[in-house]
Amino acid sequence: MIRPSLISVLKFSIVWCIFNWWIGGFNHLNERPRGVHQGAQCDRASLAFNYYADGLQFLYPEVHENRCNDGVVSCELPLSNYLSALLYKAFGFNEKYFRLLTFLFVSIGMFAFWLMLKLYFKTITAYLLLFLLNGSPILLFYSSNFIPDASSLGLVLVSWFLFFKLFIKHPYQPNYQKRIYYVLFVFALSFAIASKTTSLIQWISMTLLCLLSYIKFLKIELVNKKRMLLSLFFPLIIPVAWQLWARHLGKLHNSEFFMMHIPVMNTWQEYQTAWHVYIANWPAETFSAPLQYFILFFLILPFFLKKYTDNHLWYLTMLNTIGSFLFMAIMIQQFMYHDYYILCLLPCFLLNWIAIGNAIQKIKSPYWWVKIGLFIMLLMAVKIQLLYGKLNLEARYTPGNYWEQSQQVTKDYSEFKILINKRGIGRKNCVLVGYDGAPNNVLYLLDLSGRRINKDFNDEQILEAVNEINPQYLISNDSNFTARINPYFKKLDLLEKHEYLELYRVEY
Repeated sequence: MIRPSLISVLKFSIVWCIFNWWIGGFNHLNERPRGVHQGAQCDRASLAFNYYADGLQFLYPEVHENRCNDGVVSCELPLSNYLSALLYKAFGFNEKYFRLLTFLFVSIGMFAFWLMLKLYFKTITAYLLLFLLNGSPILLFYSSNFIPDASSLGLVLVSWFLFFKLFIKHPYQPNYQKRIYYVLFVFALSFAIASKTTSLIQWISMTLLCLLSYIKFLKIELVNKKRMLLSLFFPLIIPVAWQLWARHLGKLHNSEFFMMHIPVMNTWQEYQTAWHVYIANWPAETFSAPLQYFILFFLILPFFLKKYTDNHLWYLTMLNTIGSFLFMAIMIQQFMYHDYYILCLLPCFLLNWIAIGNAIQKIKSPYWWVKIGLFIMLLMAVKIQLLYGKLNLEARYTPGNYWEQSQQVTKDYSEFKILINKRGIGRKNCVLVGYDGAPNNVLYLLDLSGRRINKDFNDEQILEAVNEINPQYLISNDSNFTARINPYFKKLDLLEKHEYLELYRVEY
């Protein structure tokens, strides 16, 4: 029986560590690299730090761009952020603990991914498919950073393994029976969905499969369907409860900082443009360019293999593939500029490969050459994916490279923070910062409270920002910003200067 025994954990851990050492996955765990401090990553890091600094009040997530108010925001369940804050409390603030926590979630998920593959493939093939997925540049980069999508992926992979071992009949392996596995399934899926709503696609696939199994002519065989339905009800409790609480926070604090609704495009042209932008940028970052057509072919292939595939596997992969595509179609505006949105849809490939593996096992012996050909193709695909993934991961941390897209040089801000802290300026002061392309980059790096000015703000938006918070201090990282903001105050008194960074006391 495939069971997460100590020996299997040890074997996987050794291979997993060697893989991450070779590909560079460990290189950026224990530092404060430039490449993570951009946009959404800083927003999530800000949530964790504010938990750490302001008393670990789980129900009240905060960010640094608090507009000199309380900073409480509505967001998806901040599970990894809160756990990271607990680590900060225990060991002192260091971002490495957040990155290590995310990496741990992903690693546990990949162990479940590997165990699940071993239900249908030989061990060597299971490892090759594991490497194929984990050579993805997007997955490599976000596996050790702050985005909750990576943690949610790890949890949902655990839930998929348990789903198969609890409810899917295997040709010769018995299903799990102990209550603890049902509990683990419920909590893994629940926290996965609550942390990132995208993972709801996995729950929908599981539930639809269960409902379809009641249609007799489909001949979908599942184990203990009544208990399955019950086990699929409980994972919704925490996500629904948190969504209601988050909406309450959004209304009470007038701050839907993180998107908590479905974006609506105004014209068909905008919708087409979003797809063009996505296709031009991100598929090659999920699977390297030569493999895109290979992967697409295998996504479509199960449709033609129904007579060779167990009914429950065929319907499951169809449901998940179609559901994942529909989710992309609805949320394409978010996929356009957020490469990490694809992470929680990666189980689509796992189910797809399992369905194909199931069909291959039923191909008659005269077609043995098909199996050999597919194995050789897999070896070539893994080689291409790993080499590209390794190069791309290094590029994302190399200053000046296109893929290193930080908006701030962390070292400069760390040094500037020491200077302003010596003047007694910190979180309790009200500060206006500019320019900043994202809400929490500068404020998080300097651990300040206030509001930022984007380079694209017009005069009316700047005036609104100034009047809204009446800042005590101004921090500028651009001389053009200083000149532009100067007329809004009686006087700007320069207190500190470091490189291009300047601190001013504001006089009205």
